[in-house]
Amino acid sequence: MSQTRLPPALRSLPAPVVAALALALGALIGLAAVTPLLGGLGAPAERLSGWLLPIAGISLLVVVSVRSPLAGLLLTLLLAPYSRFIPFDLDLGAGIPALSLPRLMAGFLLLLLLYQAVRGQRRLRPLTWSDLAFGVFLAAMTLSVTESQYDHTFAFQSLLDAYVLPFVYLYLARQIVRNLGDLRWYSAMLVMAGVGFAFLVIREQLTGEVLFYSRESARYSASFQKVISLMGNAAPMGVSTAMTLPLGLALLIQVFSSSARPSRGRTLARVTLPAALAFIVLGVYMTYNRASWLGIAITLLVMAMLRPRLRRMLLPVLLLLAILTLVFWQSVISSPAVNERLLEDQSLSYRSTVAQLALDMVRDDPLLGLGYYNFGPIAKQRYGWDPAPLFGIYPPAHNSLMFILVSGGLLALLPYVVWFAMVAWQGARRFLTSPGQEETRDVLAAGAALLLLYFAASATFDNVDAVKMNLIFWTTIGAIWGGTYPGQRISPVVPPNRPDR
Repeated sequence: MSQTRLPPALRSLPAPVVAALALALGALIGLAAVTPLLGGLGAPAERLSGWLLPIAGISLLVVVSVRSPLAGLLLTLLLAPYSRFIPFDLDLGAGIPALSLPRLMAGFLLLLLLYQAVRGQRRLRPLTWSDLAFGVFLAAMTLSVTESQYDHTFAFQSLLDAYVLPFVYLYLARQIVRNLGDLRWYSAMLVMAGVGFAFLVIREQLTGEVLFYSRESARYSASFQKVISLMGNAAPMGVSTAMTLPLGLALLIQVFSSSARPSRGRTLARVTLPAALAFIVLGVYMTYNRASWLGIAITLLVMAMLRPRLRRMLLPVLLLLAILTLVFWQSVISSPAVNERLLEDQSLSYRSTVAQLALDMVRDDPLLGLGYYNFGPIAKQRYGWDPAPLFGIYPPAHNSLMFILVSGGLLALLPYVVWFAMVAWQGARRFLTSPGQEETRDVLAAGAALLLLYFAASATFDNVDAVKMNLIFWTTIGAIWGGTYPGQRISPVVPPNRPDR
């Protein structure tokens, strides 16, 4: 990773200061955790949660980022799903866009990288053709905002959080994650995030209590809770958890590699990492969301096909599961998980109707679409379709591709799909041209699994409303891209007449 070259006082923070920063972050999180209990204090508690905590937390992240942009990026991504509830987001009042943690840190990290590039302290990686494709997609979606039936301020903020901000984080991760060592830190952070998500899922299924999200509990069926905690819906929660698995498996291969140097930390990782990944899989299963289950299946299939080392590790576990399934086959096929979720076809009928309606809608303007977020209003007003009427809420598309098609037409959908194809092609080229570079091939295989997982899941729900899930996906793709970048071992540019520190 490129060394940040700022004034000495900031460039060489002593170890005690770094420790103090870590303790301060822990204190802030602990204080935030008890903030909901301070309601009896009235105005002081409101100032604490509304201004002091966000400013203190973001200031701490800024200082950490100056010392290490990678650490700043990792902490931001780890805290972002919780920033609204901790709280780390600055609420500026009605009608004014909130200064959320992801927005603020995206702006700061981008300025920091540009500052380093101008000073000759960092060589920025160039833009690519896939960036151009995504830029065309964003331009088409921005144009569609003008035709939205929703308030234009809401529509623009939705576009910013759902699509623009994740793309900025993709760019940031591509610049900040400079090599496989950085990517290992990123993978470890992602596993930590997945364990946190899985804990919330399992807790809600066992207790029925919703955390963070201010909604009453909901159910898929008589047997299963529909997870709401943190992200408001089981699909983004489950898919976000599943997306932490591919790089976790790549890290697992590295931890158990015979060429790895033995150490106390690696021994600990060989115990904790398999347990963490198993806990993540359990959490995904207990969402009882089929898109999330599909994500696990895609991950295991792609990784096993592309990485023989992982296949040899997973084969005994998969054989044991297959034997247990055969032994208890009758119990498996009669279980609620199979009959109430896996074989339930109501949602399949819903999505089939969505596809038919969307294709009929865009006949009016197939090139530019019918306006941002307009699928629901048009479905209800023109076709009278509202299968689960709720006051003031239009029926959702539950299909991200159809949402984009109706919103921005082919001008939006085609470059969006092309972006996925181009990233897949670039990853395949790197994979095929990296013989002998086993760790690089491991993480590229994880990237292939992640790309396919997200694209397949996008056809089953609205990613426009899953902003934290989008943030995780695009940042992770950027991190894999940066960690496997050709020529990644090139030393950072050093300004003339200055020693390389």
